Amino acid sequence: MDSSGLVCEKFVKFVTRSDTSKNEMRIPSDFCSKYGNQLPASFHVILRNGYRLPVDFDRRRGILKGFLWFFNHFDLKGGEMLLFEYYGRYDLNVYIIGTNCSEIEYPSIVHHLQTCHPGRVTLGNGGWRFLFFVDPTVSLVDEIEPPTTFIERCGSTFPIWPRIGLNNGKVFRGTYSRQTGKISCLRTMCDVLGLADLKPFHMLLFTYDGVGMVNVSVFDENLFEVVFPGSPTSIDETSPTFDIASRFEITIQPCHMLKYCYGVDISTEYKDLCDMWARIDYINVYSGDSSWRLQVRKRSDWKRTTINDGWVEFREDLGLNVGDICSFQCCTDSYSNFTVSVIKYHLNDV
Repeated sequence: MDSSGLVCEKFVKFVTRSDTSKNEMRIPSDFCSKYGNQLPASFHVILRNGYRLPVDFDRRRGILKGFLWFFNHFDLKGGEMLLFEYYGRYDLNVYIIGTNCSEIEYPSIVHHLQTCHPGRVTLGNGGWRFLFFVDPTVSLVDEIEPPTTFIERCGSTFPIWPRIGLNNGKVFRGTYSRQTGKISCLRTMCDVLGLADLKPFHMLLFTYDGVGMVNVSVFDENLFEVVFPGSPTSIDETSPTFDIASRFEITIQPCHMLKYCYGVDISTEYKDLCDMWARIDYINVYSGDSSWRLQVRKRSDWKRTTINDGWVEFREDLGLNVGDICSFQCCTDSYSNFTVSVIKYHLNDV
């Protein structure tokens, strides 16, 4: 579904024993064709503990160079999986999924070229992840059983009625049994997506935020994320009725049109809405079947909020120009999901 325009692409790389002795890693051709021209020749692969791996990108071959240090530092033996996320700027986030299909506990190390101390990795700072593989030989089941290590870390806080979120912004309720340690949500997920089963897909990624939300990403046989059409406010037979709760507007300025735009300020007029976001947060923005993921960040004085990562792709996809007005509207109890409408600027309107 290449037309979605979602600026939060994920892909997974299986690490073989042979890979761990090489300095190069090939990334999916689908990702390279969509975003290869946006990545510089050198950038960083970043882990949750503050580890930053400098890599060189061979765009023509679709290869990242410099991974041998990474394999050695994290003592990878083969059988692990690397989950990559791209937020539309210069670097890639990476998460390590162990051979038990659960995200690992990260060691307190940084790259030997770094002078900083490693950061503390917690459930409340980025959530925790596990993978579930679809078995195409069996009928659709509703329950899944997370890895034991995931339950040990998260089971005490995992809600009995978790909110399950998809990458098109749709949210529904699942259930969790503390007795069996199983999550029930797959049948409802298929109903929401209008699918008979999950057989067309290879695996699912579950990310628990530590509060009550579980985000589910779906991957195809090439281990590239599938982006579903729709938005939180698109109406179908499974959709609840939403009320528009809040909004903000941005009038496009010349500085917003620079090739490397380092931030678009949101007026303090909308401070009450911005206060609903964390210091560094992400919002999903929808227009028709297109969607984008934008990073919002509080400035050091906490008085103003800025849109950072994802803005350039958002601007280009919508064909924005100086003077255009973007109106963002969100739904009740959904301050991370917005629909956007654009009022085009015309000289004869002045």
